[in-house]
Amino acid sequence: MYPAGQTDVRARWLTLHSGLRLRLAESGTAGRPTVMLLHGWGASLYMWRDWFAPLADAGFHVVAVDLPGHGLSDKPADATAYRLESLAALVREVIALEGLDQVDLVAQSMAGTIAIELTCDPESRVRQTVVVNPSCFGHVRLQRLARAVSPPFLNVVLPRLVARWLVARTHRMVYGDPSRITSRDEDEYWAPSQFPSYARAMRLLIHEFPWSRLPADAMAARLRSLRSRMLVVLGTRDRLVRHARPYASALCAAGAPLDVREVPDGGHAVNEERPEDVIPLVLEFLTRTP
Repeated sequence: MYPAGQTDVRARWLTLHSGLRLRLAESGTAGRPTVMLLHGWGASLYMWRDWFAPLADAGFHVVAVDLPGHGLSDKPADATAYRLESLAALVREVIALEGLDQVDLVAQSMAGTIAIELTCDPESRVRQTVVVNPSCFGHVRLQRLARAVSPPFLNVVLPRLVARWLVARTHRMVYGDPSRITSRDEDEYWAPSQFPSYARAMRLLIHEFPWSRLPADAMAARLRSLRSRMLVVLGTRDRLVRHARPYASALCAAGAPLDVREVPDGGHAVNEERPEDVIPLVLEFLTRTP
């Protein structure tokens, strides 16, 4: 599994105070400004495979995390581990254990909600934040249906239902142009799903994580407290998080300090699908003069 064979990306483990083990991958020089990359539901740090070299070449220390339940990180059975407050606290602990005084966050989908939660904390160590198709900006397609058809007793049979073709089909839904997905991509997404506890973790996230969005005026009130602007990157062919563009416009009109950029024909995972378009936007944002 990635980053096996990559000489410029190093994988390692981080053990939290709770004993939970997370897999991290990093590139660039420690001590340089750090960018932490956080993936969305069902993904892993493989999502950021094309980001390490460009960010490191730009002078950043790059750290990506397999969030709990994902990739090779631990997959706890405790449902509370998958709630927003727990995941935000976990990322906060990772930042502290890594000894980072400040960090820039780049987060996609579900992790965009986590990043916003952290950034709005007045004691946060987050310097600048980029969110890509954040789930809390739109209506999450099929979420209610997924909750309805995934009661707890399915934990017994779910691991047998996660076939490679199903993972590949789900992955195709997050691209604006599914032809960009390779067989290697399908294997990298399928491999972690074969741990028996993976399907349980995904089901718990569907039920425990907040997938609905706040009214625009309430979210704008939260965002107006930010110390710096936030970059929001939206793919115009996002088929999973609907109506994010008018919501972002309403937030800006209400005074939220957002820079909203759109990637034409980009899907929900536009950061993975179109890194050649998204990385320059992010680097321009992160390196600008305040």
